[in-house]
Amino acid sequence: MNPNWPGNILCPVDFSQPSAAALRLAAKLAASTHAGLTLMHARFLPAPPYFTESQMADLSRQFRDSVDEAGRALEEFATRVSPGCAAKRLIVDAAPVDAILKTGRETQADLLVMGTHGRSGFNRLLLGSVAERILRESTVPVLTVRETSGSSAAEVPIGRVLCPVNASSAGKHALQVAARLASSLGAELSALHVVEASGSDRRADLCQWLSESERQACRVQEIVESGDAADKILSTARQSSADLLVIGAQHRLFADTTVLGTTTVRVVRHSPIPVLTVVNPPQRTHA
Repeated sequence: MNPNWPGNILCPVDFSQPSAAALRLAAKLAASTHAGLTLMHARFLPAPPYFTESQMADLSRQFRDSVDEAGRALEEFATRVSPGCAAKRLIVDAAPVDAILKTGRETQADLLVMGTHGRSGFNRLLLGSVAERILRESTVPVLTVRETSGSSAAEVPIGRVLCPVNASSAGKHALQVAARLASSLGAELSALHVVEASGSDRRADLCQWLSESERQACRVQEIVESGDAADKILSTARQSSADLLVIGAQHRLFADTTVLGTTTVRVVRHSPIPVLTVVNPPQRTHA
């Protein structure tokens, strides 16, 4: 992976408590890794198709005023949440998901950091719809910070990074990202391997994926038992006092879109700490 990763971090905010926690964490990562940081807010005011020309002119004036107000709000939010944060500020005229993906491409962001609202519902907890779509569509790693994990994660040093790993290419990529991040933060890296009933024990190979300097910081936590991977990852995150969880994910094609694996979704939804999801693009089959 790029030794200078991350080079540019994008942090979209909606002025909520989770996005405040995300901004504090993004600012900390940018300072530790010497990355550029862009703070953005999406401001979208769609025009009804039946508006007359004069109504459109009024709407344009209202939108300009709205953008100015949003700019002042963004500046105040950044100053209050992360004093001294040297982030570029952007107000983007687009729906949130489109704005985030578009701005990410334009700023060449290689890491997205965003807050997410936990919502009650099926499977006990659902991510906010924006975070769900970004995780599904982003081609760069996405760090999600839930409201319940935001305050402690953003205000104390990240001293321990936990990375669940299997023998897949997604697992290998995630471990390399986790090692780079742990090295930048001066944190300890724990590589966790869970052997499920249908799997094989490959933990001895894990640290061979890392460089010698990264391998010296890698402590393999051996868990050799049958069980559900998501449950073991979540329980280890709680018991190990980890501050950040890094998990690999393989995008899978489904009906002309992509989905994430069940284990990844469950871990992101229920993790007590921030989760960095490192995505691999979908693998297409050729006829």
